[in-house]
Amino acid sequence: MPIRQILLLPHTHHDVGYTNSPRIIDNMHARTVGRVLDLADEFPDAGAETFRWTFEVARPVLKYLQRATPGDVERLVNHVRRGSIAVTAGYLNMTQLNDIAEYEAAYEALSAVRQQGIAVRTQQHGDVNGLSWGVTDLMLNSGVDRLLMALNPDHGRPPLRQPSGFWWETPSGRRVFVWLSTHYGFGEEWGIVDGDANAAERHISDFITELNGRNDYPWETAIVHAGNDNRWPTARFLEVVRVWNERHPELPMRTATVDEALDEIQAERHELPVLRGEWADWWAHGHGSTAREVAVYREARTFAHAARATLSLARLAASTAQPAFDVLGYRRGPVRHRTDHEVAETMAHIDEQLLLYGEHTWGSWETYSQPHSTFNHSHHNATSAFAYAAYDHARDLAIEGWFRYVHSHSPVDPTMGAEIGGDIVVINPTATARRELLDVEVAGKRRARVLADVGAFSVAALPSPPIAEAQEVRGAVDAGRYRVLVDPATGGVRSIIDTVSGREIIDQSSSAGLGAVVDERVQRGSQHPMITTSPKLFHPDHPGPEFDYETARGTGPVTRRYAAGVTEIEWTTTAKDFPAITSTLLIADDSEDIELLVAIDKPVRRAPESVFVAFPFAVAQPTFVLETAGAVFHADTEQLPDTSKDWYSIQHAIGVAADGDAGILWGSFDAPLVQVGGFYTGMWAREHVRTAGHINSWLANNLHFTNFQAKQEITRTFRYRFRPATTVTATDVLRWASSIRMPLQARHMAHQPARLPEPPLTVTPADSVVAELSPIAEGVRVRLRNVTERTVHAEVRHASGEVVTAVVPARQSADVNLKLS
Repeated sequence: MPIRQILLLPHTHHDVGYTNSPRIIDNMHARTVGRVLDLADEFPDAGAETFRWTFEVARPVLKYLQRATPGDVERLVNHVRRGSIAVTAGYLNMTQLNDIAEYEAAYEALSAVRQQGIAVRTQQHGDVNGLSWGVTDLMLNSGVDRLLMALNPDHGRPPLRQPSGFWWETPSGRRVFVWLSTHYGFGEEWGIVDGDANAAERHISDFITELNGRNDYPWETAIVHAGNDNRWPTARFLEVVRVWNERHPELPMRTATVDEALDEIQAERHELPVLRGEWADWWAHGHGSTAREVAVYREARTFAHAARATLSLARLAASTAQPAFDVLGYRRGPVRHRTDHEVAETMAHIDEQLLLYGEHTWGSWETYSQPHSTFNHSHHNATSAFAYAAYDHARDLAIEGWFRYVHSHSPVDPTMGAEIGGDIVVINPTATARRELLDVEVAGKRRARVLADVGAFSVAALPSPPIAEAQEVRGAVDAGRYRVLVDPATGGVRSIIDTVSGREIIDQSSSAGLGAVVDERVQRGSQHPMITTSPKLFHPDHPGPEFDYETARGTGPVTRRYAAGVTEIEWTTTAKDFPAITSTLLIADDSEDIELLVAIDKPVRRAPESVFVAFPFAVAQPTFVLETAGAVFHADTEQLPDTSKDWYSIQHAIGVAADGDAGILWGSFDAPLVQVGGFYTGMWAREHVRTAGHINSWLANNLHFTNFQAKQEITRTFRYRFRPATTVTATDVLRWASSIRMPLQARHMAHQPARLPEPPLTVTPADSVVAELSPIAEGVRVRLRNVTERTVHAEVRHASGEVVTAVVPARQSADVNLKLS
């Protein structure tokens, strides 16, 4: 059908930075709300040329409401009710860094908008090439069933031709309507935002001609964006509408909000394709452009989860603990306890900082053109500050929660203890019994590794292990149930044999050992256009470039330490331009888990590069099951078409499965980017070839042209955990992920408390639901996440005798609130 109407969608694209410092832009966006209200007052009810506006994300409106007068709020509400303004559901334009709890906090924040009587019906998402699959169920649970994606195709491909519409099937089997729109930036490129009616007419005419020539575009409505990065609201686009309608009365144009535009699109009721799976983001490689800061952000999130859990357990245990220290120090414990109001304020601040860092604006517009500019460094500092602010506050709150629960009914002993001796006191903040390796600071002077067995929601005390002497070893080492051979000449572990099953875990055909650091660089003399013309041409339309790979190798000794039932195997390697890399494999006598620590000091290099840690697992013809926010998916077969298969940004866990054979459960604490099955950089693959069970943890890269940092150095230890598994199902991966997302919480003490608290809570069935605790005004909220594919009838029992039940749908969550007197 020919196009019969054009809807012009005015908005600004919300970057937290890019065009200016995040310190300035975030507040300026809140000020745009007042300007939009003034323009809506100035151009009311003018028919096709009525001023209309969509707030692309909700944060500016949320910030505006915090300080708005009653009259300001009334003006906003009235314009929304008249249809001249729409508020959307997305907090910001997010990346795939954010976990499901952060998204939940974002959707919960919308209550401040809805309390004013403002309907929020649609989510709009711009620039980013993807969105975590599990978010779709959250959208529906929040009353939002439509998504407009104004996708930027630079560095990636859209799942369908833009524009198009489809149904996105959620993990639970429900559906979200998706309008895959054009890139929002056409609003400026075509002259619309600046009111250049002649230029706009040419471009829009060409666009309409293209749509009319498409056999796969059945709609009679065309949506055109009038927006670009951080544009201050103006009404100049109304001139484009006026001139167009004068010249093209046969094809009327009018302004519309996103709500009205999608109402018109959906009213046409065309048969649409149904797509199911992850919208894997091509832009996720940018997570490797700030490796240290991303790791800090992930640490902050873990501390935030721990703080919520331990503070909740202290409440449930009716803690009477009192502060006992006079030093504001990390190892000394809290100098005072926050009030309930202060805890809520701190948690809200942490949530805000995590969301601001997980937003898609990694850097300024000149990260490539002027990487050394003061502005670029200032921008990077401001963006990084979101991660560090979350880390500081979450860590401090988690320490307070730890002390409150451990000392629920015993006075706090302020002495720190000697380097040798004392106790390691461990909290299990989860509903299942845990056996886990711990890495604990002892007296501020050394690290101790112990294996802890801790019951659900319980506290245990272990003697501090002695200092073990390092011994040089040659050949294989027996460690727990494994026989391990480290060969520094391969960069890492050459063989791990599970002596119980006889299985070899490592692919013997791999040139790099497990844990080896692999340096990837563009081949010398490459004539690829990203090298000779512009980094922007690192793009699917220009496959490649070709890369060379150098594995960091060593010739030095392999050392072994053994204490308290834990074996530590350590080796060093190096590569060109790399100082020594220290790697440590940790295996406990009574555990299936294997942990790897890779301490790396990467210098700044400005040529295109990538750095990986190799995990060449011996799984033939594997299937990769990856954890994303709120869901798991099978790489390749459970993705939207043409979404990224070269690389993925996971939350924490991957399962490597093989038909009729054993697999691997693998997890990363610090680095979310992976390439699975091999090295894929530059392939721009449409199908994923799964010939090897390899996972390559992609620590860092500078494959950028704007926004992502042009260079970086890293000084950090990256942490991993893996184990052989007899089954690798989606449920197995979700359970494994939860243990990495919420590890045991341990600290060294001179003396354990005289009385350790009894677990105040029981959750059943603990193997089917993950229980996340959070203090709320009237008590404690228990969020139950169903990790199975069936409905679960769960029970939460408090030590007081109170029992609350909940029905939790498959792969969904339900809340139980425990009220405390």
